[in-house]
Order: sequence, then C-alpha cells, then structure tokens
Amino acid sequence: MKPDRLDTIIPPLRFRHDNALVTIYEVTKTKLINGQSIYNVNLDITYKKKKSRRFTLFVKDWDDLLKKLLVEIPKFKLMVLMGYEK
Repeated sequence: MKPDRLDTIIPPLRFRHDNALVTIYEVTKTKLINGQSIYNVNLDITYKKKKSRRFTLFVKDWDDLLKKLLVEIPKFKLMVLMGYEK
C-alpha cells in the first residue's frame, strides 16, 4: 500500500511493516520557512500483543516514513524481547 500523499490518509490507518502492526492516528502538514512541506505523523507500533506508546515522526513523504519505521520498529522489538514493554 502506498498512498499518493500523506495528507490524503484518513486515520486510523493500520498496516504491517517489518512483521509489526503500525497504526497511524493523525497526520498534520507543516510548511517550513523555505517552502518545504513536512508531515507530523502520530502513530504507535504493535508487536507480539504489546503496544507502544503513541509517538510522532517528522517525515517528508511516504517513503521517508517507511525508512524511519525501519529504525523505530527494531527498537520496539528489542524493548519487547528484553521485557521493558509491558
């Protein structure tokens, strides 16, 4: 699944990425001074029936979101495997 733009997403949106369930709750668009647009994506991750807190990622587009999730999901998986996340 690849939406055209992040601002066209109607939350909540759930999808699987890197063997985890990602839920997007809110997407807001912000315009920077230089004219570039960034998106604030409010989401959480579910892995092995454990759910992370909601957090925000600042991304440029859908591909940037997927790349940043490839960093955040392994961090959460490690926390689950080490027993930090209840």
